[in-house]
Amino acid sequence: MRVGLLSDVHGNLAALRAVAAALDGEPPLDQVIVAGDLLWGGARPRQVWDLFVARGWTLVRGNADENIVAPTVDRDFPVGSRYRAAAVRLHAWLRTQLDSSYLEALAGLPLQHRLATPAGDLLVVHASPRSTTDQCGAQHNSAAEVEAAYGGTGAAAIAFGHWHSSFVRTTAFALLINVASVSLPIDGRPLAAYTVLTATPQGWIVEQRRVPYDPAEEQRASRDRGQPRWHAADPPGGVVRGVPGTG
Repeated sequence: MRVGLLSDVHGNLAALRAVAAALDGEPPLDQVIVAGDLLWGGARPRQVWDLFVARGWTLVRGNADENIVAPTVDRDFPVGSRYRAAAVRLHAWLRTQLDSSYLEALAGLPLQHRLATPAGDLLVVHASPRSTTDQCGAQHNSAAEVEAAYGGTGAAAIAFGHWHSSFVRTTAFALLINVASVSLPIDGRPLAAYTVLTATPQGWIVEQRRVPYDPAEEQRASRDRGQPRWHAADPPGGVVRGVPGTG
């Protein structure tokens, strides 16, 4: 069984199309699963959602999806946080781009997807089985932190995103696979990540890939659609440092 895995699209249609084209070039896949943070950030959220639906991919809810459907951004951007003002503007703008049917579909996404495979169950979540905001599976996390966040599921492999850099970590209870991000990678390069996971009776084969896309397309779409600029609040001295909203 072969499964395509991606996460953290963040509304970046150009990057998503690049990944979709790459997946089309792979040997046949039994399923494609997207591990959340689907629409927040990019200028074409409706088109991104429509592509997911047209492809028939399985979608899991992320913390940024919860932000869009929530009435405020207080959880992830509390008063005093550096990007709160930008998040409030983006939240309001995104909700003008998505009618109630999109918001209802986003709110109804499951927190996890479990798939039986020849290698054992695969569990796909956004961050961890206990939270959409966890960051406890990376290389710097202790074994105790990892087990507290990911243990006890009975799954043989757990795939997730949220942390925008690919890695694989073996544990005593499961194989942990971070599928990285279609958009906003930690290294800032215009390369969209995805993973192909092959399940065999002998175990797992993990292939992690990155494909290029044109960030200028996203920048043009942002300008054309009047998307609010994403930048930090003014620090002392009044200097504002720009932060790209679409990766």
